[in-house]
Amino acid sequence: MKRILTIVLMMLLGLAAGAQDLHCTFTQNKTIRALNKETFRKGSIHFNAPEHFEMIWSVPKGEYLTINGNEVKRCIKGAVLKFDANKNARVRNMRDILLDCITGEYEKAARDYKATLTVEEKGDIKTVALNGMTKDNSSFSLVVVDYNKKGLPVRMILDEFIGIYSEYFFTY
Repeated sequence: MKRILTIVLMMLLGLAAGAQDLHCTFTQNKTIRALNKETFRKGSIHFNAPEHFEMIWSVPKGEYLTINGNEVKRCIKGAVLKFDANKNARVRNMRDILLDCITGEYEKAARDYKATLTVEEKGDIKTVALNGMTKDNSSFSLVVVDYNKKGLPVRMILDEFIGIYSEYFFTY
């Protein structure tokens, strides 16, 4: 009986995690270091765990990023780029790190990408930093995520090896 209750509890927890559904708006400050160019962007996000993610920019209008399992699509200035994460390691690790950090699975991301994990709590904010990743195993040199007391990401920094630094702020 105890074994059956444990299995049922694990299934319910799995269903709860799988039903994670987030909607929010975001602002993005993006810096392209090589061009010394900064841009401000904003839009909305819809995430349905485990692997359905939509980021739709209202500024600049028409740009988006979608993840449906292994299919990743990005529209930039009207050009749609499609990727199969199974066939593109850079896209796969960007997808995995993004989804892991949104769902609070930052320990998994740190393990998978051999990152140094730092976790600090100040008041209602938990700040998580993944540092020390290499070009061989990640597209990011640094990922920082602030989570609110409900465990939702409220700020994220993505610093890419290619010289793009983005800071996102999320409002629920």
